[in-house]
Amino acid sequence: MDLFRQAILRQGPPEEFALLTVQEAIKPQKQTKLVQDENQLLENILRLLLQELVAAAVQSGQKVMKYGVSIVDGESSQGQIPRLLDIVLYLCEKEHVEGGMIFQLLEDLTEMSTMRNCEDVFGYIESKQDILGKPELFARGKLVMLRTCNQLLRRLSKANDVVFCGRIIMFLAHFFPLSERSAVNIKGVFNTSNETKYETEVPEGISIDFNFYRTLWSLQEYFCNPPSLINAPGKWHKFTSSLTLVLNTFEAQPLSDEEGNAHNLEDDAATFNIKYLTSSKLMGLELKDPSFRRHVLVQCLILFDYLKAPGKSEKELPSEAMKEEIKTSEERAKKLLEMTPPKGIDFLHSIEHILERERNWVWWKRDGCPPFEKQPVEKKLVQDGTKKRRPRWSLGNKELSQLWKWADQYSNALTDAQRVSTPAITKYWKPLAEDMDESAGIEAEYHHKNNRVYCWKGLRFSARQDLEGFSRFTEHGIEGVVPLELLPNEVRARYQAKPSERTKRTKKEDTKNSAQQAEENQIATPPSEMDNQVCQADPEASAAPMDTDAGMATVNISQEETPTPEDNQKQSSDTDVAQEAGQTEADTEAETAMIDGETDAEDVTDTAG
Repeated sequence: MDLFRQAILRQGPPEEFALLTVQEAIKPQKQTKLVQDENQLLENILRLLLQELVAAAVQSGQKVMKYGVSIVDGESSQGQIPRLLDIVLYLCEKEHVEGGMIFQLLEDLTEMSTMRNCEDVFGYIESKQDILGKPELFARGKLVMLRTCNQLLRRLSKANDVVFCGRIIMFLAHFFPLSERSAVNIKGVFNTSNETKYETEVPEGISIDFNFYRTLWSLQEYFCNPPSLINAPGKWHKFTSSLTLVLNTFEAQPLSDEEGNAHNLEDDAATFNIKYLTSSKLMGLELKDPSFRRHVLVQCLILFDYLKAPGKSEKELPSEAMKEEIKTSEERAKKLLEMTPPKGIDFLHSIEHILERERNWVWWKRDGCPPFEKQPVEKKLVQDGTKKRRPRWSLGNKELSQLWKWADQYSNALTDAQRVSTPAITKYWKPLAEDMDESAGIEAEYHHKNNRVYCWKGLRFSARQDLEGFSRFTEHGIEGVVPLELLPNEVRARYQAKPSERTKRTKKEDTKNSAQQAEENQIATPPSEMDNQVCQADPEASAAPMDTDAGMATVNISQEETPTPEDNQKQSSDTDVAQEAGQTEADTEAETAMIDGETDAEDVTDTAG
């Protein structure tokens, strides 16, 4: 121990004498690295020396980290305790001693020091953060350092030592990597000991709504323990009713821009306290304070964000009714934050950004902290500094060129009869025929006739293979194109035309064509031939038309002038045309009657006469 007392008083860097001091004090079996028993012996010596130095500093009334400081040649030397820590840190870094020894000394030092001295000790830890965070040291002492920091946080006051607590938390965030699961609250435990005490009985001489005062501060019971709301319907109903009352009050008493600007938030940040005063006398002033309102509304958003957080079991998830109430209350809280001056919209955007990052953090931690950093792609250096040319393909890219080679090798595959085959018309229309069968019970919206591509292809196939069926499309639609042999009897009768109707239609078309041809022949015949034809006409066939027109001709002659030979010729031609047309219609009706079996031989003779 005396050797180390002399070592911490020497000037110069530790690498000049640290290892020699250890070798003289321990006399190890190896020259550069101690074995387990030797490490334990050295650790006991250093811990005892550190305890004596701290006791001496307390007795002298000096600060622990300033004990032993002397001024030499106008420059102040380093304290004895920091000098001892530097020597041990150098030995641990060079792996001459066990790596966790420096962390054990730092833990002992914080336990022996007061809170004022702990701030200086922690300053030394922050200054050596880069060395302490090296992998060879971090693996040995991360749990000891975590325990040391947690003990400091428990000893500190969360209301008076806010800055020091923040320094410790920031150090842990930098000291531990992001993937370290020790910083995760896996069980979701909340600090239920953080109780907010407020008045429960109405004080005298206070002109405020005491019911609102008690309701507002009762929300802190739910904010400090959100899981208690999920499996307790009565508690959730009480919370929503209390929150609705608070939000209604905030909406009924909005803050003006003048009231918002009267409170300088920068000055409030300098004197920030983690808890507000709960006296009922301050209720009126707190309602006019924009930071107080924001504090309550942000707590609401944090609570709602926790209830909607991912990765929970079914028992921990809120019900559908709770989700609707959460959504409604969350929208109202965000709207109130926008209305709260100053810069309410910017403040809301900042809170939403923070909550989104928190949700991503929770997802990442609960998935096991998967790596999110992409490994850099190693660029292969080209020899001789020449750039490698990209391959050139004959058809633009590798796939088209390969396809072209396959076509050369397998030319028969393109002309194979089985490669592309046109289906038979009966096979193609079979699905639609099954849809038309009412006994199948297929709904109309699922029929194949609704598929335009299917109908279009079917019409093309029918035009090539079944022209008669294709002609039924104009009369019956797409269902008429289906071959009749595929349809059941009751459906087939609908689309099958009767023979009599086909015969009548054919005869009418023939009669019309013959009448048009007769007119064309008569117009083209000279007048002399027309007279001869009139004279040679059958007297019995022309008797009726001439008798009928005789009276009309007499009236015309008596009322008008005598007809000329040209008029007579025109009249005779009209008579012949009417005679031929009447005879043709009579023949058609007679034939139709014979086919239908509705007339006998006598009727046919009379009609023909």
